[in-house]
This record gives sequence, structure tokens and C-alpha cells, in this order.
Amino acid sequence: MKRAACVAGLALLAVAAAEVRAQTEIRPPRDYTLTNARIVVAPGRVIERGVIVVRDGRITAVGPAVQIPAGGLTLDLDGQTVYPGFVDPAVSRGLPAIVGGGRGGGRGGGAASESAEQPELSPARAAADVWAPTQNDLNELRAAGITTAGLAFEGGIFPGRVSVVKVSDGDARQRVMRSPVAQQVEFGRNTRGYPNTYIGALAYIEQSFLDAQYDARVQAAFERNPATAPTPKYDSEHQALQPAAAGQMPAWIAASSVREIERHIELARLAALSNVVLVGVQEGFRVADRLRALGRPVIASLDYPTPRQVTGRSFELHVAPVSGEDKAAAEADSAVARELRSNAVKLVAAGVPVALTSRGVSPAQYLARVRAAVEEGLPADAALGAVTQIPARLLGIEAAVGTIEAGKLANLVVAEGDIFAKDTKIRQVFVEGERYIIPEAPAGGRGGRAGGPGGAASVAGEWAGEMEGPAGTMSFTLTLRQEGTALTGELQTEMGPVALQGEQNGAEISLRGTASPPGMNAIEISITGRVTGDELRGTLDAAGMATVPFNARRRGPGAVPSGGSR
Repeated sequence: MKRAACVAGLALLAVAAAEVRAQTEIRPPRDYTLTNARIVVAPGRVIERGVIVVRDGRITAVGPAVQIPAGGLTLDLDGQTVYPGFVDPAVSRGLPAIVGGGRGGGRGGGAASESAEQPELSPARAAADVWAPTQNDLNELRAAGITTAGLAFEGGIFPGRVSVVKVSDGDARQRVMRSPVAQQVEFGRNTRGYPNTYIGALAYIEQSFLDAQYDARVQAAFERNPATAPTPKYDSEHQALQPAAAGQMPAWIAASSVREIERHIELARLAALSNVVLVGVQEGFRVADRLRALGRPVIASLDYPTPRQVTGRSFELHVAPVSGEDKAAAEADSAVARELRSNAVKLVAAGVPVALTSRGVSPAQYLARVRAAVEEGLPADAALGAVTQIPARLLGIEAAVGTIEAGKLANLVVAEGDIFAKDTKIRQVFVEGERYIIPEAPAGGRGGRAGGPGGAASVAGEWAGEMEGPAGTMSFTLTLRQEGTALTGELQTEMGPVALQGEQNGAEISLRGTASPPGMNAIEISITGRVTGDELRGTLDAAGMATVPFNARRRGPGAVPSGGSR
């Protein structure tokens, strides 16, 4: 009897102890006071030494002489600088791939999820409904300082609508801030029929918007006078396009090259679109006056084409030396590469509002490329505006994010110094008051599959894939050999072999070569792509021809040894 009473007493004590532990469990706080920090409130507004108070995910006070309240965790940030969290307006990381690929905007096509591909014509689809980021996706975005993301598909024709999310952990539904934001317009191909060419997509997009406007007029007339007006006919695609067709929702139109920018501006005029944002504009520096006349902000991708892909390069007269290094070609390529890096510089100088996006590149490259633009002459305040205020305005969330002010979400980036200096490291990121410590990157990179430069994924091996060309699907084999960051290899298609050389930058690869199809002149080609494990996605560009998207998978269990072959 005594033993039973003792057991019962111990059980009650165990239950009581568990309840006490549950009540006193230490959870990460959401209330912080950041002291002694240099605070960049907004472009051109700096507090050299101040305090930020964060309560329940919001900024409640900021200034040089703020009284430190009781409660919460106080962080002494002496020697560190706090910036508004970055806003990337066109992130595709974590979104499904779109059947048919794409053209403008982002060139790599490798940032999309490896989940099942989605149809090209789905204008009503909201990006937030199909966003499935991995934990690594979220970690990489935050490590780049990105706390808010516009989700934008890559590829297709009408792939869907842009959504806005917080780059935080937890329930995906709780991360959505606004949806829909904009209607996406891309220029891929329809694998199930018309339109399956770029010119066909141009005509189809124009007609679809005109049809949507006509359907809206018929519906309005019927509602005014059903006795005499024609009966409306329902079309789900036209119905979804009506807000953008009427200017009530922005139409985000992908355009990368000079030709695409000019054609797509004309498309917007012909389709009577009054609320247009061009996305990509990598060659915008060549038509900056035209973009200024458009009177709209642009979303400039940091995914640059190779110098040989730039408009007009394939027509330049150049004679290579019989032997030795082709210094003239190298100098010309270097000059064009600098022009590409200074794209935002020239657009801002021309008076075009610019938002910068990582679309087409990995988050790890995002901040490095913003810094490269600053090195080319982009003022630091303009650069900060391009990654905070301007994208926040485009996404319709400027009241909540983009600056460090009382009442806004506590989306903050803590850096050890000037964020645009080459070696400055991001130490902490706050997303609506949730604190994330950014780990120190291992020497040479962020790790990955062994064998690549600095711990990055090895790309050596034999890759088998398919590319979607104007004439349909074509199979190919790509064999790559690797020595450090240098790559050599061969592309084998039904048109014959092409010797390649290039380089690897983290998970990104770029390759160049010259194809000599039977009975045709030599054609310079370039390949850019992104490796994720044994998957390779990217685009192939042939001088004077269309950009062709491709997907490939590595064959066999292992990589080819550096410098060797199978």
C-alpha cells in the first residue's frame, strides 16, 4: 500500500515538473532593443549612433536618444551598421519550373524548384500557392540580406501572378504578405500547341489582352442593358487577365535584350496596357532614354549575359591572331562585361527608377553583383534604394518595409560595416522581429557536393539532357572536365560535336564554343546554367538565333576526375 502511494506521488511530481518546464521553457524572444548601432534609416538618412526598439515584430522606436525600455533582449551593436531588410521583387527560388522555358528577365533558368513542371498558360495561378522553398533556400536568401521577396515565375507565357512573402521559417501561409501583386508576361513556348515560337507568343499575348478588354466591355454593356447587349461569353484566361488589361494590376513583362525591350514596349502600346513594368532589362543601358520615356520603374536582373551574347557582338569584325593569346578579343569582352555591370548605373543616371533582383542568379551572387554595380559607379544611396524602397513600392508594401521607421515591420540587416564594401559580412537578419544569426561561411564557399572549387558542387561528368528549340525537342550529351574553376568539355548533338571551355562560379557555370554544322558557317555558342546536385538547368545561346532553355541530368554515380575523361 505504501509502495503504491509512493509511486502515485512520484507520478504527480513528474506531471507537475513537466508543467513547470512547459511554462518556463525558454523560447526565442521577439522583443529586442538594439543599441549603439550605426543606423541607415533610408537612403541618405543615417543615425551615426542610435537605438532601435523592436516589440512583437514591429519597430516601436528608433533614434539617437531613445530610452531603453524594460523587458526583451538588449543587443549591443557597437561597431556594426543596421540597414533595412532587402526586398527582392522577382525571386523564383522555391517555385516550380514552367513547361516551355522562357526568354527575358533571368537567363539561367536554374533558380526554380525541381518539383513537377507547371503549364505555360495559367494567368490566374498565384505564386504563393505553389511556393515550396527548402530550408536551404530560405537560409541562402537571408544570408544575402533578403528579408522580403516578390515571387515571380521563370518561363512560360502567362505563368501566373506575383506574390509577396516574408523570408521567415514556419507556416507558409503565415509568410504571405500580399497576393496577387502583378500579372506576369513571359515569352516561352507552348509545348501543347500554338504559340510555340517567340513571334507567335508576341502575337498571342497582344491578342489575349485585347480580347480580355473586349470581354470586359461586353460584360459591362450586358449589365447596363441585358435586353439589347450581346450575351457575354466566359473565358477563364481572359477573365484572369482583365485586371492587368484594365491597368488595375501591373503587367510585369520580361525583356532582356535591346530587341526584346523595344518590342515589348511596343507590345504594351498595341495591347493598350497602361500599367507596365519591364523585368530583366540587362541591356537597358543601351536604350536608357527609351526606358525613361516609358515613365515606369524597371526591375533589373543581376543575371548578365556573357559578352558574346550582347546585342551586336556577333556582327563585329574581328580577326583572331594565327597564334598566341587573342588580347584584342579579351579586352573587348572585358569592356562589354563592364558595361553590363554598369547597367543600373546608366539607368539611374538617365532618371529611370530601378529595382534590382537576383532573378536568374543564386542568392549568394546577389549582394556581390550589387557591390560590383557600386564599384562601377552606382551611388550607394541609389543602390540601397534599388534593394529596399523601390522594390517595396513596386510590390505595394512600402508602408510596411523598406526603411527603418516606427510602425514598420522589424526587417533588419546587421552588418559589420558598409554593406556595399567588398568584404563586409552580414552577421544577423531580422524578419518581422524573428532573429536569424548568419553563420560564418567556410573558407572558399558555402559548401556543397565535394569536388568543386572552394567546396562548391562539382560539375564534372557526363550530362544527358534535352533542349527546346524552334524545331522542337533535341537531345544532347554534355561532357565536362574540371580543374579548379576552369572547365573544358564537349557538347554532342545531332548537329555534331562542339568543343567548349569556360568557368564555374559556385553552382553557376558558363561555357563557350564554336559550332560548325555541315553546310553552314561557324556559329559561336554560349551555355549558362546552374547545377543542383545532379540536375543542370540553363540556356544555350547561338549567335544571331534564339535563346534555348535546357534541362540535363548527370549520368553515372560519380564525377569525372579533374582533367580526365570517361
